[in-house]
Amino acid sequence: MVRANNHADTFIRALARHGIPYQFLGPGMLFRQPEVKDLIAYLEVLYNFEDSVAMFRVLSMEHFDIFGRDLAAIGNFARKNNLSLFETCEFLSGIRDYSQTIRDDSLDKVYISEKTRESIKKLVEMIHRHLDLLKKETAGQIVYYFLQDSGLLRKLTEYKTVVEEKRVNNIAKFFDKLRTYEVEHEDASVVAVVDWINLSMELGESPLASDIDWSENDAVNLLTVHSAKGLEFPVVFLVNLVSQRFPTPERTEQIPIPQDLIKEILPEGDYHLEEERRLFYVGMTRAKDQLYLTAADYYGEGKREKKISPFIYEVFGEKAISSQSSAISPQLSIFDFKPVADQSSVISPQSSVVNYLSYSQIGTFNVCPLQYKYRYILQIPIPPSAAAAFGSAIHETMRNFYQRALTGQNPTEKDLVKIFEENWSSLGYSSKIQEERMKKEGQKILAEYYKKAYNPRNLPKALEQVFSVKVSPTLKIGGKIDRIDSADDGIEIIDYKTGKSSTKRDIEKDLQLTVYALVATSGVLESMGILTRTPKPEGVKVSFYFFDGQEKVSSIRTKEQLEEAKKELIKKAQEISESEFLPTPGKMCDFCEYKLLCEAWR
Repeated sequence: MVRANNHADTFIRALARHGIPYQFLGPGMLFRQPEVKDLIAYLEVLYNFEDSVAMFRVLSMEHFDIFGRDLAAIGNFARKNNLSLFETCEFLSGIRDYSQTIRDDSLDKVYISEKTRESIKKLVEMIHRHLDLLKKETAGQIVYYFLQDSGLLRKLTEYKTVVEEKRVNNIAKFFDKLRTYEVEHEDASVVAVVDWINLSMELGESPLASDIDWSENDAVNLLTVHSAKGLEFPVVFLVNLVSQRFPTPERTEQIPIPQDLIKEILPEGDYHLEEERRLFYVGMTRAKDQLYLTAADYYGEGKREKKISPFIYEVFGEKAISSQSSAISPQLSIFDFKPVADQSSVISPQSSVVNYLSYSQIGTFNVCPLQYKYRYILQIPIPPSAAAAFGSAIHETMRNFYQRALTGQNPTEKDLVKIFEENWSSLGYSSKIQEERMKKEGQKILAEYYKKAYNPRNLPKALEQVFSVKVSPTLKIGGKIDRIDSADDGIEIIDYKTGKSSTKRDIEKDLQLTVYALVATSGVLESMGILTRTPKPEGVKVSFYFFDGQEKVSSIRTKEQLEEAKKELIKKAQEISESEFLPTPGKMCDFCEYKLLCEAWR
């Protein structure tokens, strides 16, 4: 546990050298992971192709396999002729002629291998293609194109070590961040996203710490005292406990505010020292079993001996500290920089237990186990599709519409269509023509819904209800219910479908609706306060509402069917746990988002 982010750097380097797994739960660390920095660097090049630092990082990526000597030659040529690295690569690959600005005596003195020249040409051509997409595509979409066009996307699926698996997970988290940004901001272009990333890093935003369950990872946790509030650990090392590090020196204001302009009453005494003392107390009390307080006489190449933090004396007393003999240890020698032999453990082929499933996961596995692996285990990012974007707009519109109705706003048909337009996203559509056609179709089916199915006297009890229910001691089934209504003899659970109607027979066997019935009869909804009592199976109607045709198809599950479904779900979880995730070639392969990665697709 450190007082400031940069205090963790030496520990990170030492742990990395010795091959000890670690995770830094401090600000901005997702954006500082090497594989994520590579993607950010590519966005920076698109943002400003004269950014030679970003271009150098892209050229240095292991995937492009450019020799170090060639990279140095390219840099030398760029500096000599006052060109950016990108412009130099354009010239060396023959894509753009800069001979008018280049010194004549240097034209024939760029000695790089043909292999490097070919790699650079492919990279520059790809950058040109993506620059043309900046006006209409989001940053997330362009990053996906970069992974796909460069061949990195395929490599993501072939990891063999724990280190490689961690890289894949970090890239997946980065895409989650980009996706969240796209949802929350109208402008998700490369320019907007690069500005956001840079600002986030300056402000110390912490996407990694807030979005993962760090407790599941068997690694040394490094974090700031600020980040540790509310957490507990069996063993805590509170480090760097010397003056000027903990407590930190107080920063004086560059332009002090006149006292007459300050309305609140400022605290008396040394407020900064008191705040540092409180943080020190927070750090100490994070330990459940053992607490280590550590300090060094010297840091880096400093010649002046550091003084022990005054907080140490406050904890133990000055007499107790002075009576301790100081253990003398040598400073780092050159051999401390020797890397330890690679200890990256190979991922074991043994199965892992599946303890959570959703209907979507089961459906994906049933279609193709390899697709399940790509989507839910490797979390390979995929570009948005028109069908997914359209379905999302319809679902969000229905939720917002009924929320207004529940608050007594009495929304009209015009309101419903307007809400749809507000929820509309242009992501995923192959052309403006397709987007406009789908948008008109959405307006049409929602207007029909309002006329044929909307009843202001029968409003939902719950909307977009997230659930998680146990079907065995080790397995939970989770998901989201679109809508829960009251019925004459119980409740009705409704799931919206934007496609065409299924037959009654299909509905009676549908696993998704069976899972909903399981949820309704499990007591979960009652514990959430949605229902006053848990209904019996015969009191739960489960329905699909098909917007294409404005048709609702319903059925009821028996107690025996629900018990059989539990067995089926447990069996399916076991099957997934033991699966080798082999592909299932078929007619659906042409529509699979991962077809470019799959050897079964031809």
